[in-house]
Amino acid sequence: MTPQRHKRAVARSAALVTAAMLALAGCSSSDDPGSAPQGPIVVANWGGLASKSYQTAYVDPYTKDTGIELQQVDAPGLFVARTKAQAAANRTEWDVLESITDSDAAFLADAGLLEPLPADLKARLIDQLGAENVTDYGYHSGGTAMLIICNTERVKVCPQSMAEFFDVEKFPQKRAIIGFNPIYPITAAQLALGVPRDKTSTTPIDVDAVFAKLEEIRPLSVIWSTVDQGTQVLEQGEADMGILYATRIYGELLPTGNYEVVWADGARAQGTTVVLKNAPHMKAAWNLVEWNATHLKEQAQFSVLAQKTAIDPASLEFVPADQRERFANAPEHDGELAVPNAVDYNAKFDKINQRFQEFISG
Repeated sequence: MTPQRHKRAVARSAALVTAAMLALAGCSSSDDPGSAPQGPIVVANWGGLASKSYQTAYVDPYTKDTGIELQQVDAPGLFVARTKAQAAANRTEWDVLESITDSDAAFLADAGLLEPLPADLKARLIDQLGAENVTDYGYHSGGTAMLIICNTERVKVCPQSMAEFFDVEKFPQKRAIIGFNPIYPITAAQLALGVPRDKTSTTPIDVDAVFAKLEEIRPLSVIWSTVDQGTQVLEQGEADMGILYATRIYGELLPTGNYEVVWADGARAQGTTVVLKNAPHMKAAWNLVEWNATHLKEQAQFSVLAQKTAIDPASLEFVPADQRERFANAPEHDGELAVPNAVDYNAKFDKINQRFQEFISG
């Protein structure tokens, strides 16, 4: 975000908050069109720290401000399966999916299970957040990044790009590689193959080429299957460097002083907030979506508590200066990160998943 747009975004927040409240009576919904928004809004979230942070930063202030009740349901990794099950039973119980992955959002949109943003709300959100942060169904929120991390005691010079990370002759050390969400190692392989960072989101995935590239580092790779295991393999010396979530890098590894993080050629692990088709409290759901997007201090509080990106990069003004670097939407990381091609990934999912299972099994 440019400083000029940053100032405009902050200046407009008060006006947009007013617009959000006026929308209480005007947003299209499956509720009675003439009624005020009614709850309880049901938000499916990730559980753990993410849900606790969301409760403190958004749920309690939103209910106090609007009088609309909001409930959270923990559904980590189950957003797609349970949304499909609810739709199949013709009994949609959730209203909002919070910070689901880009690939899940693309899948649900393609399946017709998401409600598109109302045109007037989409225009206001683009004005507030920038077009790059708004989709046809919601906006980016609660994201992080997958970054190169090295133990400096065992890797004196850390790879500064994915091309170097995949160079087994220059860097013969053990690598930690994620064993789920193959979209991230695929994006890393695309970068190593020479796809520019600003083109990964639109460049078709060459499945054979990316897996051939991944096979080059497989003999030196330790596959981690949980986020906890990802940090453990580095802490315990099973791997010397790896690609890990920024939340764990900054929260657990960097404080020890023995690690170096490289943002160049990282991959955005974006979350997206969306509303379900046939949400039982549609009007209130869209009101919540806009309320969250226009409350910068609450966003900053969420970022600090959850260690994830806020909705509006302008909210970084309210984050302590010594913590801003850890967030993927901080201005200093502009141009450093690649965005995975979620649409093509979903289109080729069956082939990719089969090849990935073969890859991690060795």
